[in-house]
Amino acid sequence: MEQSYGKLKTEVLKNLGLLENIANQRKIVHLVEYLGEVKQKLLQGRFNLVVLGEFKRGKTTFLNALLGADLLPTAVVPLTSIVTLIQYGERISAKVTFLDGVVEETTLDELHLYVTEEGNPCNEKNVKLVHLEYPSPYLKDGVVLIDTPGVGSIYQNNTDETYNYLPKVDAAIFLLSSDQPISRSELDFLKDIGQYSAKTFFILNKVDYLTDLDKKKALEFAKKVLAEKVGLEEINIYSLSAKLALDGKISGDDEKIKASNLPAFTAMLEKFLLKEKGRAAINATCNKGNNAAGELQLGLELEMKALGIPLEELKAKIVLFDEMVINLRQEQEDNGYIFQGEKSKVYQELEHEITVFQESQDIMIVKEIEQEY
Repeated sequence: MEQSYGKLKTEVLKNLGLLENIANQRKIVHLVEYLGEVKQKLLQGRFNLVVLGEFKRGKTTFLNALLGADLLPTAVVPLTSIVTLIQYGERISAKVTFLDGVVEETTLDELHLYVTEEGNPCNEKNVKLVHLEYPSPYLKDGVVLIDTPGVGSIYQNNTDETYNYLPKVDAAIFLLSSDQPISRSELDFLKDIGQYSAKTFFILNKVDYLTDLDKKKALEFAKKVLAEKVGLEEINIYSLSAKLALDGKISGDDEKIKASNLPAFTAMLEKFLLKEKGRAAINATCNKGNNAAGELQLGLELEMKALGIPLEELKAKIVLFDEMVINLRQEQEDNGYIFQGEKSKVYQELEHEITVFQESQDIMIVKEIEQEY
């Protein structure tokens, strides 16, 4: 398994390099930077496990419960406004990175001054993100837990923050709430997440407010809606109470922890991180490569239309490329392994055709200038 993972990783990095070269030739700076980041993350073995959901679903409380400490600030009103990354460290530390690149150390007690809507309204302090280090076993082997602002609140900047971070998601933990039915905006959000995330875990939070019968009904309803509206069949939704779990962790009350139902989720998560994280990292990286390839393809098609030049051969290559992406995505769903030799060949052919196309245009322009003058 280790050998096949290594081979697959090498192949993926190779194809990302091809995409990066094409983006560089076409001077698409943001794609060059993005693909460089994706390659670097895969090389370093980092895995972004991002907690997502609408506002007031209990995302931050859940993260605190998972880590067993009151690390991140929580409140009754919509609170989190800045993306917070939590990585492994032998001692607890916190750093704030600003949009101008300046990095400052801070304390957990002062964290609310940077990551909350109350302490930093509309991000008036120009914070880019916050890094925490914490000695949790969940954070070993390159796992990064990420807290995000809730989408759908009156604070549009919070929604924008989270949507801007989606391209960096490898796997997601999506929180629903038992006291509110799934909304249309949540369903739309899930579809957007699916473009990047290789695996999405579902949690129905705040079930301590429900009777066993109501909990069962809420779970059945959520599964039905996700199957009908998003096409997610046979998914597991873990019902739990993040608040009860956090209370139990902080007070050392095993009965509360058990009653919260958190252990059922953590057992599954530990198994995933141990046995499936590598494959998920590859799949997530492929998702990102496919999205970048789609953007390059769209740009090329628009350029062709603008020039108004019939380039049937190049169009045929693009159609072939498109078909390969579809086929590879199907392989990804069936087997979890994609980016094989054929895709590499198509990338190379596409890169060659783009180069030929650009050179032909340069020659034609020169001829037209010579004829004119």
